[in-house]
Amino acid sequence: MNGPTMTCDPDLDSAITEFRYVTTRLRTLDQQMLTAATDRYKHFAAIKHERGEIWATLRSKAEKLQLVPEDHHLGARALLLVTEVAWILYGRNRRKPTPAMIKAMVRDMGELAERDRIEAEADKVENEFRMRTSAVRASAAGAIARYIDLSAA
Repeated sequence: MNGPTMTCDPDLDSAITEFRYVTTRLRTLDQQMLTAATDRYKHFAAIKHERGEIWATLRSKAEKLQLVPEDHHLGARALLLVTEVAWILYGRNRRKPTPAMIKAMVRDMGELAERDRIEAEADKVENEFRMRTSAVRASAAGAIARYIDLSAA
């Protein structure tokens, strides 16, 4: 590209030329992601509705059983957990699991959940870092815009 510069700074102009196709590809990918999410909205809405109905059923049953009387959401989670554990054990042994078997597996699953919680905490720290770096990038965008304005004057 010859002729007048875009920004009054030849180094910045060459960088803009160098990354032209990279930025175009990135924007194309962003648009594809947005389109994919929009196309599946009805499917996601149906899934969300069905999940809501299932959780309502679990909460209702957990309240009737008084699994965790003070917290019906936790009661529903507990009911879900014990149901999953019982059927996993039934599938393995082809007989009804004993309370000791269920308790042991629930304990193991609790330990795994605690490890997952710790990992999620680490992910949270990483996401907070990304948020801060995005804020810095936004500030950098403002700074370069001011620089271009000043260099054009």
